[in-house]
Amino acid sequence: MNKPNEKLENIAVDILSSGEDLPQEKFGSIILILMMISIILTSMRVLQECNKNKKEDKLLLYKQHIKEICSHRGWFAKMKLRQIIRRELKREDYRLYGKSLTNAIFNKGENITDEEVLTLLEALNV
Repeated sequence: MNKPNEKLENIAVDILSSGEDLPQEKFGSIILILMMISIILTSMRVLQECNKNKKEDKLLLYKQHIKEICSHRGWFAKMKLRQIIRRELKREDYRLYGKSLTNAIFNKGENITDEEVLTLLEALNV
C-alpha cells in the first residue's frame, strides 16, 4: 500500500478500535476497514458540498468544521452519518453496531489532527 492508503487505514482502525461494543473479530477484517474508509470519505464529501464556495484555508476550515459537528452531535449530523453507515452495513449489523460506529466516528472527529484531515483531503483529491 502507498502512504495515503496506510494513513486512511490507520484512521479507520483507530475508529473501529475505539468503539466500546464493537467485536474486534468482526470489525478487524479488511472488508470492514474498507467499509469504514468509505463511510469516512463519503462524510467528507458531504462536508465538501457544504463548504464548496468558501475561499478560506481548506485544511483549517475542514478541521474546524469537523470538530464543531462532532462536538455538537446534532440530530441532523447523526441522521446523515447513520444514513451513510446504513448504506454500508447489512441490516442486522447496522441494528447492532450503528450507534456505536456513529459515536466512534464522532469521538474521532473531536480529536482529529491536521495530518489526518490532510490525509482525508488528499484521498478526495481536493
